Amino acid sequence: MDAKEYLGQVKRKEAKIRNLRRDREGIVNMLYSLGGVREGEKVQRSRNNDKFGTLYGRIDEMEREIDRQIADLMNFQLKVSMEINELKTDKYMTVLNCRYIHFMPWEEIAESAFDVKYTVRHILKMHGYALLEFQAVHRDMLAKMDEERSSVAMCSSR
Repeated sequence: MDAKEYLGQVKRKEAKIRNLRRDREGIVNMLYSLGGVREGEKVQRSRNNDKFGTLYGRIDEMEREIDRQIADLMNFQLKVSMEINELKTDKYMTVLNCRYIHFMPWEEIAESAFDVKYTVRHILKMHGYALLEFQAVHRDMLAKMDEERSSVAMCSSR
């Protein structure tokens, strides 16, 4: 696994949470359309065999999964942020933190992340060097993750 792929996991985890929330809202809207919930009414957490009970149960499951995913994201984001802070070059730390922890677009990083304004092209170049430094500093960790992925892939192909 390379540095960019590893750091990109933060955004993928955040996207999964967004999708789960969207799915949950779809089920809640289905309840509204069926007449099962009124605006402002708290969703009961019961498992009846009727259509409303089934939907209530599904919403409850989804809420627990969303909470679990949020906790996982927060822990992973903190871990990645601390790993970024292990870099030797402050500018590289800033670029990676802004991009992979705060999801800032390149233009915003160029305009506001530093005391001086840089061009987007310069930020992209700096980003490339920052990834190389991250890769060098965390070589062992990234190699171990590669090994784990290949062993899982080998086990699943059997």
